[in-house]
Formats: sequence, structure tokens, C-alpha cells
Amino acid sequence: MNREILFLFLRKELRDLRGNRQVWPAYLILSVVAAGLPVLMMALLPVLLDPARSGNDPALALLHDTVAADPSLVGATPAERVARLLLRDLGIFYLFIAVILASTSAALALVREKEQRTLEPILATPIRDRDLLLAKLLASLGPAMLATWAAALAGTVAGMLGSWWRIGVVILPTGGNLLGLLFLAPALAALAALLALRVSARFTDVPSATQFTGLVVVPTALVMVAIVGRPAMADPLVTLTSAAVVAAIAAWFFFRSVRRFRREEILTRWR
Repeated sequence: MNREILFLFLRKELRDLRGNRQVWPAYLILSVVAAGLPVLMMALLPVLLDPARSGNDPALALLHDTVAADPSLVGATPAERVARLLLRDLGIFYLFIAVILASTSAALALVREKEQRTLEPILATPIRDRDLLLAKLLASLGPAMLATWAAALAGTVAGMLGSWWRIGVVILPTGGNLLGLLFLAPALAALAALLALRVSARFTDVPSATQFTGLVVVPTALVMVAIVGRPAMADPLVTLTSAAVVAAIAAWFFFRSVRRFRREEILTRWR
């Protein structure tokens, strides 16, 4: 019985998400940016390789130092080495997409129900707290990951075509890129969504919940992405280890959230 209720509730959540105009613009904008970035990077490759510019620009100098210090890029031409580094590190942006989309959706998951006065009937059903939070989590995480994978596919194809056009070499995604999309991105997105769900349960209006999520939850998650992103993209073992650690933290936070979930408190705070 609980599984049937969970399935029906999950369908409702996905239906509500499809009609949520506050969330879909982020999906569209980030997907377009993800597909366009590889092309832009390859178009700017001659500028990045210009010795005169790198001598006067600290950012370009750092880029060349990073390329020179990376043993995985040894043996290629300077243009190919820079292109490979740029396209490899682009995988970090896909992690950003997963985190931003999942947390944005989750931030509205409960507080929107409060504003629409639909939360009380839901909490009156036999659905357990664990199933309620799981449905909210999956409804935020599923579409976010599908959009992330679609953006990554478009970006990968664009990067392959762009590298062939610019340097005559088709650059494929690394093992760290692929494992990051399959394992690390969902783990990071799940943790960010759970943090946003906690915010959504505590606030009583949508603007406050989205503002707090945007100012606190998303930056915190993005800092975590920035810390683990580059090492994970460069080394598949680091990717899997980071994914396992983040997934364990997300699982711990989920069960903690279930234990701290108080139906009566949520209902009385928005009346």
C-alpha cells in the first residue's frame, strides 16, 4: 500500500514540476549554456595560446602552468593539451547544473504546497514521512539529472565537433567526466536537494525559501563542487571515492531529516 501511495504521489510531484514556471527557465538557460560553452572555448583557443597575451594575463599564465603540470596531457601539441584540459574541466559545469536544478526544485517542494493550501490534505494521507520526503527528493532529482545528462550529451558532441574543427582532433570525454556524470553529479544533487527540502519545510512563503536557498544552500553546494570537481574530472578513482562519500553524507542527512520531520509543526506554522 505504501508503495502505491508513493508512486501516485511521485506522479503528482512530477506533474506539478512540469507546470512550475519558476523552475523551467533555469532548465532551459543552463542547457543552452552547456551546449554553447565547448564551442566558445574552441573558438577562443587561438587567443588562449597567444604567448603575448599569456605573458600579460595572470589567468592565462595560470592556465598554461596547469597544463604544463598535468602528466595526463604529456605528449600532445600545445593546442591539444589546452583543449583537452578545457573540455575535461567543463565536466565541473555539469555538476553545477545538477546541483542548481535539483536545489531550485526542492526549495519549492513543501513551501509551495503551504501557499497553495494543499499540504494539509497530503499530510492527512497514510503516506509515511520517509515516503513523502523520498517522493519530494526524487521529483526534484530525477528531472534535474535528466536535464544535466542531456546538457552533457549536447556539450560533449559540441566539444568533439569543436575540437575537430579547431585542432583536427576529436576529444572524447575522460573516464572522470563519465563517472562524474553517472555517480558524482547525482550524489551532489541529492545532497543539495535535501538541504533545500529542509529550507522548504521551515519557511512559510516561496520568496523567502528561494532567496535563502539561492544565498546559502546553492553557494554551499557549489563550493563543495569546486573542491572535488577538478580532482574528480582528472582521476576516475577520485570520482568514485568522492561520489561514495557525498552519497553517504546525503543518506545520513535524509534519514536525519525523516527523524526531524514534524507534521504537526509544519501545519501549525503556516496557518
